[in-house]
Amino acid sequence: MKADVLITNATIVTMNADREILSEAAIALNGERIVQLGPTADLAAAFPKAEVIDGAGKVVLPGLINAHTHIAMSLQKGITLAVPDGLYRVMWPVEKSLTAEDCYVGALIGGAEALKGGSTTVVDHYFHMEQVTKAAIELGLRGVMGHTIMSRLGPITGERELEEGIDYVRRWKGQHPLITPWLAPHASDTVARDWLLRLRDVASEEGVGLHLHLAQSTLERSYIEEQYGMGCVEYLDDIDFLGADVLAAHCIHIKDSEIDLLAESGAHPLYCPMGHALGGQPARAWEMVQRGADVLIGTDCVCGNNEMNLVSELRIAGASQKQLTGDHTAMPAGKILEMATVNAAAAIGMGDQLGALVPGYLADLIMLDFDRLHAVPNYDLHNNIVYTCHGRDVHTVIVHGEVVVRDHQLQTLDEAELAALAQEKGPALIRRAVAKEQDLAALWDAA
Repeated sequence: MKADVLITNATIVTMNADREILSEAAIALNGERIVQLGPTADLAAAFPKAEVIDGAGKVVLPGLINAHTHIAMSLQKGITLAVPDGLYRVMWPVEKSLTAEDCYVGALIGGAEALKGGSTTVVDHYFHMEQVTKAAIELGLRGVMGHTIMSRLGPITGERELEEGIDYVRRWKGQHPLITPWLAPHASDTVARDWLLRLRDVASEEGVGLHLHLAQSTLERSYIEEQYGMGCVEYLDDIDFLGADVLAAHCIHIKDSEIDLLAESGAHPLYCPMGHALGGQPARAWEMVQRGADVLIGTDCVCGNNEMNLVSELRIAGASQKQLTGDHTAMPAGKILEMATVNAAAAIGMGDQLGALVPGYLADLIMLDFDRLHAVPNYDLHNNIVYTCHGRDVHTVIVHGEVVVRDHQLQTLDEAELAALAQEKGPALIRRAVAKEQDLAALWDAA
C-alpha cells in the first residue's frame, strides 16, 4: 500500500457509520482514493514518501455536497434580492440575454466560489450545460449536472432544449470522473405533462436522476391547481414522477399531506436556507425531516442568496429552523452535517463513494481552520463547525485526490482574473438585458 498525500495532526470528522471523530489523526490518500486513517505517528511511519499537509489546528471533513446550485448565475449576483416576484420580473428577463460564453465564464466564477465555500460537489441545473460542465472540469469541481428543460414561460424554451437535456445525459454518461449527468426539468408548471412523463421514462432507462424546482412560488402552485385541481407535489405523485432518484428544490408552497407524499416516495426536498430566508418564505425543513423526508441542503443561485458558501449556509439552516419552529432543539448540528455529506451522497447515488472519510472512498475532503479567535475554545465540535465557521475558514479543498484550494487560494485558476471577468461580464450582461427589456431599467442602474 502507498500514499502520495498525507494530512497529519488533524481532527477528523469521519461521518462514517459510527460517526467517529479522530483527534491528532492523519488521513492518507493515494490518487483519487482514501487509503487509511489513524494516529499521525503510525501513518507518518507507514507512508514516509507522501507529501505532508500539516493539519494542526484544522478540522478535516468530507467534502460538502451542495444539493442545489446554478453556478453559472454568478454574473447575476443579487439582482432579485428584495424584488417581489424577482424570478419572473428580473431573473427570466435577464436570462433572455444569456450567451453560452456567459454561462462558461459565470460557471468558472461561481464554481470557484463554491469550492472556496467548502463544496466539493455541486448538483447543478442551468442552461448551456455543456459550457458549465467545461468550467467545472477546469476548476476540478465535481458536478451532478443537468441541462435546464422548459416548455413554457421561461427565457429559453422549446423542443430543442428537451432534446439537448436528454442528449447531454447520453453524451456525458461515464465520460469524465468528475461529471455525473442528470435530467433537469425546470419545474412542475414550466414543463409540459407529456415532457415530464418522457423524462421520467428516460431517467429510468438511463439510470440517472431528476433534479427540478417544485412548489417554489405561488404562481406555480396556482397554475397546477387550476390545471389539475391539486398541489404541485400531488400532481407529480399522480403522474408517477416522484421517486428516490428525484431531487426537488424548495417545496415551500405545499400542504401537510404533500410532505407525507415526499417522504413516502423517497424524493429529496432541497432546502436553501439563505435564499428562503431572504425571500421571506422559509421552507418547513425540520418538519419535513420529522415526517420522514430526506431533506438536503443547497445554496441555490447568487441572485437571491449572494454567495455560494455552503459552510455558512449550514449556520443559517439551523438558526432559521429553530426560529421557524420555536424549538431550540430543531435541526441539530449533527443532522445538518449529515444532510450535507452522507445523506446527499446517497441521494445522488454515490453513497458508497462520497460523504464520509472511509478507506476506499473517493478523496473529496475539506480542511477548516479551527484555531482562530471565533472557533475557540471548542466544547462541541459539531456545533462549532456549524455555528462558528464560515467559508473563509476553508483552508484546503481536495477533489478526486487533487488539491484545488490550498491555504485559502484556488489552485486551478487565477482568482484575480476571475474577479476581473466578473466585473466585466456581469455588467455587460445586465446592459444587454436592459436594452432588450425596458421594464428592467426601473429596477436598478445598469450603467
